[in-house]
Amino acid sequence: MFDTIYDDARRRVCELAAGLSEEQLASPVPGTPDWTARQLVAHLAGVASDLVHGRRDGAGGPPWTSRQVAEREGRALDDLVAEWAQDGPGVRDLIAQRRLPLQVVHDVLTHEADLREAFGLGRLPAAVVDAVLPKAAGPVVQGAGALVVRAGEREWRGDDAAPEATLTVDPYELYRGVISRRSRAQMLAWEWTGDAEGYVDRLPVFGPRLDDQPVPSF
Repeated sequence: MFDTIYDDARRRVCELAAGLSEEQLASPVPGTPDWTARQLVAHLAGVASDLVHGRRDGAGGPPWTSRQVAEREGRALDDLVAEWAQDGPGVRDLIAQRRLPLQVVHDVLTHEADLREAFGLGRLPAAVVDAVLPKAAGPVVQGAGALVVRAGEREWRGDDAAPEATLTVDPYELYRGVISRRSRAQMLAWEWTGDAEGYVDRLPVFGPRLDDQPVPSF
């Protein structure tokens, strides 16, 4: 399942990027403000290339991702898409063989959502969010303490103590919050009962952020 999710996301990102103007491609993306939209695609193509060709030292760290973008600086979008189309199936196969962590899938979905939100292109498909949310949110909530989180038809609980806080939130918004794409203020504005302040900083896996992010209306 996750191999197909990755491959479908790759195709969607390429289609979305192909529909952007040159001005948009050169614009910073709020979710990754150090990168333009073109550089975001360069990163994703670079991740696929590095994973397929075994360049995994420092994987996920800033030097690793910065090199991917720097190596592709100045290349046309069509070239980046073609490179990703060449290496993407190899990543898909590695995911299917369980030789890569699910973070690879979350990475491409996170940046797809970054691209969508930056240019008003809507949300990730609801079925995709439904498929990946348990792997993203479940472990975070279970380690957060006396917290209950309800998103759509799902519920996660922290420890066995009586809950100190309850969060009811849209599944897409929870996914974006867990992946550190919502600010503290945005997360505090969700539907909480109890001590939200005591838990809001525990949800983002990469830590809380201060800058508000664009939120799709649908």
